Amino acid sequence: MKKSLQWASLIQNKRYLGIWIVSLITTLTVLVIVGLYLCYNESRTSGTVLDDFVLDRVLPRDVSTILFSITWICILGGLPILLRTPERAMRVFWGISVMGLTRCIVMYLVPLEPPIGIIPLRDPFVEGAFYDNKVLVKDLFFSGHTSNMVLLTLLMDIKWLKIILAFASAAVGYLLLVQHVHYAVDIIAAPFFAYLAYRAAFAIAGRLVPRCFRVTPDTDF
Repeated sequence: MKKSLQWASLIQNKRYLGIWIVSLITTLTVLVIVGLYLCYNESRTSGTVLDDFVLDRVLPRDVSTILFSITWICILGGLPILLRTPERAMRVFWGISVMGLTRCIVMYLVPLEPPIGIIPLRDPFVEGAFYDNKVLVKDLFFSGHTSNMVLLTLLMDIKWLKIILAFASAAVGYLLLVQHVHYAVDIIAAPFFAYLAYRAAFAIAGRLVPRCFRVTPDTDF
């Protein structure tokens, strides 16, 4: 079924349209919750400073601009492709939701203090939209930037774009270490949690999406 026909059919199928809208609202709600939690997390004082073998051997440098550029170019370029059918959009919604909630839970269970030599990462868009213009330094285990990039890579179904996103994900992880924004364990653990969110998104979408809307890779692009 072509993309345009899928979206037209979605509008005509009131039950599925309702499920789709609820999924979208759930994602937006989770994003708000994550923003509120991360602001609260900054006030916690029970965190631990880790002795990081990797960071001890990396001279901290401010690479905020290139990190910001890579991340948002990939997100803004990749999302329109991932949202091109109702089913793929559903996977994105639930991948983001599961990732956000998982990160809040794990961060609460594993409180950490910022690495020694940290250069706070500035992201004007996210700070203004979700963090009340605060610069966060305690959103550590696990890395949000890395996990989101890996999730984007896993969800991408176009091979050459998947390869580009994989390299971009690795670059983001490396640059976060260069800026001492995260411990090495934050970066290493991120792909594992991204994979869990990816699998959960497929499982949830598989149960919610009617069979008539399901597509196979590369049949409609």
